[in-house]
Amino acid sequence: MIPFMLVAIGLFLILVEFYVPGGIVGFLGGTFILVGAALFAAHTDSWLHLTLFLMGTIVSIILVIRFALWRIVHANPSYSIYSSTDQEGYKASSYDKSAVGKTGIVMADLKPGGYIRIEGRQCAAISLSGYVSKGEQVTVVGGQEQSLLVQLKNKEQGP
Repeated sequence: MIPFMLVAIGLFLILVEFYVPGGIVGFLGGTFILVGAALFAAHTDSWLHLTLFLMGTIVSIILVIRFALWRIVHANPSYSIYSSTDQEGYKASSYDKSAVGKTGIVMADLKPGGYIRIEGRQCAAISLSGYVSKGEQVTVVGGQEQSLLVQLKNKEQGP
């Protein structure tokens, strides 16, 4: 009877792991299941009973995981961790594309990241020229995520 209780507790802990992530609860659930299986194997002399117990345990694990995933997807949206809305085209952050080609003044040393001022606005910037001191003039040549990519005004390539 104890091996069955240990497996049941382990299955419950695995189910809880889907809602309280971190791995510890799932690890404990797996440990309970393994200890339950080892106790059952130690107390039975029948290979048939052991095989049926192990197969039942494996099927139970699969069913618990499938139920947890189904429950996450079909839960009330206000309580669910699953996002069913379309996120096509979603972008977490982007740089100001209108700043490309403009000149700015370095507000805090770019090592290579820092801040510049363009047309009275403070913007995060990354220097392509390496270290740039405060007060230097830079030109915006592009962007990466939320930062502008800048180059020293006297190191620009081209016309």
